[in-house]
Amino acid sequence: MADPLVEFTIDFSRLRGKLEKKLGGLTKAPLAKAVRSVGEIWMTEAKKRTPVDTGVLRSSGHVQGPTVVGNDIQVRLVFGGPAATYAVAVHENLTAHHTVGQAKYLESVIVERRGRFAKEVFAMDVGGAKVYGAQFTE
Repeated sequence: MADPLVEFTIDFSRLRGKLEKKLGGLTKAPLAKAVRSVGEIWMTEAKKRTPVDTGVLRSSGHVQGPTVVGNDIQVRLVFGGPAATYAVAVHENLTAHHTVGQAKYLESVIVERRGRFAKEVFAMDVGGAKVYGAQFTE
């Protein structure tokens, strides 16, 4: 498989202090699952925005991780694989006309939702229990 060419990493480390304060002794496993689940929701939205010709680019979108290294939890939102040769060109070309989808199909989701990332993670239902639920306040 070719290296993915369009990807974003959701780096949890910047929110770590706030989350540790709010969550206390919550283990990393449920939190990592919640981060993965939020990544999947964001990927679903990115796929809705992905231009479609043959469908290969759209179907190449996937979430990798979570990866836990020390106190950091990361997931990667990736498009590429069999579409790697043109994924970046389609993503970055702001002048192309698409009958389905748009340029910046992944980046636009990240930009729109990044301010709500912590709230989405806290509200995520993982294994039948809320990670933090409605008690989160910004």
